[in-house]
Amino acid sequence: MAHIYFADKKHLHSSYKKTGTSSGFREKKPEESWGTKMGPLFKIINWIGRKRIYKPIRFVPFSFLNGLGHLIGRFGFGTSKSVQRKMKASFNALFPGISEKRCHKLIDAATKYMAMLFLDITFRFPLTGDISIKNFYKFKNTERLDKALQQGKGVIIPILHIGEILHSPNMMVQYPYKKLKIGFVVSISNLAMYENANRKHFDNLYAFASTKFAEISPKIESLLKGNNIFVVYHDYSTKSQLRVPFIYGKFPYLIHTPQSYISLHKRTGAEILPAINHPDGVFGKSILEFIDNTSIMETSEKYWNSSKEEFHGRLSAEINRVMYPYIRKYAHLWEEIMRLAVMRCADKVEFPKNCTINKFLEEIQKKMLNVLDGSYEPDRPDNQLKILINEYFPPIIKSLQNPDCILRPHKTFIDLSLMDGISELLKLCSVAQIELKKKGELKSSNLIQGFKSKIKNYREFLNSHVRQKSN
Repeated sequence: MAHIYFADKKHLHSSYKKTGTSSGFREKKPEESWGTKMGPLFKIINWIGRKRIYKPIRFVPFSFLNGLGHLIGRFGFGTSKSVQRKMKASFNALFPGISEKRCHKLIDAATKYMAMLFLDITFRFPLTGDISIKNFYKFKNTERLDKALQQGKGVIIPILHIGEILHSPNMMVQYPYKKLKIGFVVSISNLAMYENANRKHFDNLYAFASTKFAEISPKIESLLKGNNIFVVYHDYSTKSQLRVPFIYGKFPYLIHTPQSYISLHKRTGAEILPAINHPDGVFGKSILEFIDNTSIMETSEKYWNSSKEEFHGRLSAEINRVMYPYIRKYAHLWEEIMRLAVMRCADKVEFPKNCTINKFLEEIQKKMLNVLDGSYEPDRPDNQLKILINEYFPPIIKSLQNPDCILRPHKTFIDLSLMDGISELLKLCSVAQIELKKKGELKSSNLIQGFKSKIKNYREFLNSHVRQKSN
């Protein structure tokens, strides 16, 4: 059985109960059950797993379950207006200028995929530990993993939520060429999926069931120092994490990017080797490809002794540049597609009701500085921009004729989603100018125009720098 670590218990433990009767996960009181926390879908998965209703599916063709998923996706999941709206926003971000017809086809394919994924996790994924992995998995470029392990410092393997999203960690646990110790952070909300697939021979899996990375980090670090493997989803992050370009030089809008495993890389020297889970002909079968990490490790070496901000920023941007083109390739098979535009790349500044013009400008200044502090773009002149903001805004605010004039009687916000950092600053300037003109604050509006011109000069400098690197 897998070794399961709970941050609140502060220790690793194994399950010694028979396979099928328990997964090895800590038992919870009824009022604390995982099903209650995870909602109706996870209750269904858990119930089917406990009752072993999935077992006859081993005799069912892949096409049957996938066909059923198509029906559920089209006539169930795909009818949701909220789902369609979120997917449309994300596909437009991934494919600027996409036609309505193509966007509709991608949304249709993505909703079918979501339903297929649910059915696969429920009925087919538990079988991956019971019958030969050759029925489900293939590997590509395994020599890259062998080479990384020869360094003796462990290997961090970033993966993406592409295709059958649970295959990648499961494939590493059942890696056929050598038995490897695998560390993996299990999202509490997805715990039932792993409970149903846990097996006696998965004693090389160290699953960390926690959202408190600071508490589990020492355990993962120890695992890596033993020259073992840590598998981590690169395309899952929180709003508090550093934002870097989605694909530097091509898609400059900022996206929240996980930093925890980069910190582990810095502390342990473990090699970062991304892997991509390619669908293999039919949904439910996968090829795990270890992709070329040369540029990632060169970036790490080049900026190893730089500031923490630059090291994390440069490395995050390079990992995105290497991995995220696969998201565009498999956009309709990307489980995170609904969150791209409305969460991962979302940003805004909010204003309270009865906000005065003075408060409005103070919040804009604060937001501009927060944009720079919370994001990283290679070669962006943050220090000069901060000096500019702090020099211009006090005179702009001081020039207000009616600083206590109410801007809006109700709450409002400025949407800054799907932009690079300087574009966010420019939009804030433009909105401020419009509002100031409406209130007759022409002097303040003109001062902002001068500030805006300076910002545009910096943007032109950045754009020319990116073009030179591309050439």
